[in-house]
Amino acid sequence: MLAIILFCLVFPLLIGDPSTDSIAVEVLLLTGAAVAWNIFSGYTGYISLGHATYYGLGAYILALACQDWHIPGGYGPFLLLPLAGLGAGVFSIPLGWIALRTRQYTFMIITIAIFFIFQLLAYNLLGLTGGSTGIFLPFPTWTYDLLTVPFYYVALALLLLVILVSWWIRNAKYGLVLLAIRDDEDRVRSLGIRVGWYKLGAYVLSAAFTGMIGALAIYFAGLITPSSAFDQTLDISIITMTFFGGVGTVMGPIVGGLLLEPLQTYLNQQLGIAGSGINQILFGCFLLVVILLLPQGIVPSLHKRWSVWRASHNKQYTRPAPSPAFKAIPAASSVQPGSRAAHAMPLQSRSIGRKPNKASLAIPRRPTQELPIVQGSNQKVRSQRLVPISANASMSLSGKIIAAPVVNWRCPNCQKPFLLKDGICYCPKCGTMRPLANTIPQ
Repeated sequence: MLAIILFCLVFPLLIGDPSTDSIAVEVLLLTGAAVAWNIFSGYTGYISLGHATYYGLGAYILALACQDWHIPGGYGPFLLLPLAGLGAGVFSIPLGWIALRTRQYTFMIITIAIFFIFQLLAYNLLGLTGGSTGIFLPFPTWTYDLLTVPFYYVALALLLLVILVSWWIRNAKYGLVLLAIRDDEDRVRSLGIRVGWYKLGAYVLSAAFTGMIGALAIYFAGLITPSSAFDQTLDISIITMTFFGGVGTVMGPIVGGLLLEPLQTYLNQQLGIAGSGINQILFGCFLLVVILLLPQGIVPSLHKRWSVWRASHNKQYTRPAPSPAFKAIPAASSVQPGSRAAHAMPLQSRSIGRKPNKASLAIPRRPTQELPIVQGSNQKVRSQRLVPISANASMSLSGKIIAAPVVNWRCPNCQKPFLLKDGICYCPKCGTMRPLANTIPQ
């Protein structure tokens, strides 16, 4: 983000071409409109298809103020941009209160209806708006070489202001409530939160910024007409840019605007009226590509893939923790039978006769224990279904359960298996002998 801001600050100084600077002004204005639209629709999930209404209202407020108050060209109209935003925000309070009483498709239809109502009013209120003839705004007093530079920096300042507000809302408790409304509004309402005020506040704030952007755009154009102020393609453009970059994120509308808007503005300047139709075709194709390949947008999809790559990269270079060190154990060939070291050696080392590996050392020696033997019953165990029993029920087994000790058929000195000959058990390694009667329990 810092790199983008620094590049935008020095862009007019590096280029110095008025036509290229005018394209940059259009890009900044439409990107700001996309960010302002995302403050409400992206965070709350209410898709507004009539946000161009407040774009036109802010434009007409600035034009009428300059006409009635005789504001000369120059920096004076720039000072009226907050007034245009305030007027658009005031108009959005009753309109938003009516529209936000509905949800989803009904809300979308109401916003479209509001847009066409104000567009028809702009055509029919000839004494106020001038009808199709329009209203001319004061011409700037700067030289031709610096004609677009003030507009560029004012548009950049307005864009940075909208981005700052969007970032603050996204990381504040207010934005958390808006995102919760987008996920499950009924659950948020059940928690006792008055979601109506949160939605209306975001709606008014978004409309105010859109009105300021519309006023600056009309002052830059120099002429306002109902078709230029209330342009239905504006909503399609800002929605496409927002979804292309990533709806509901701070950087999504910025990325979408910087990628799509330069192409749209260039086609409009080169092809004129025919360029608008080509723009709609291209924007429709871009929207289909995003829906099919990147349904979440460029920024969320790239962030998700980056997180997956980072996780796999860290897992690849992560080494397991070293196992605890074991004490060196002498080889079985160097230990005398019957010595204390022979008893201290593990079973695996004494029985195999070689130095054990770490895996065998990690296996503890299982102590001798008594195993239950059921007399008079079949020794084959068959899997059965577990049936729950009550606390007072009794369990019975066929046969008597006795405990029989496990017979140890190994030498107590070297743990070698005994060999049997004529009723005598003897160890072939150390020569220890034991009568068979002492080995088998009585």
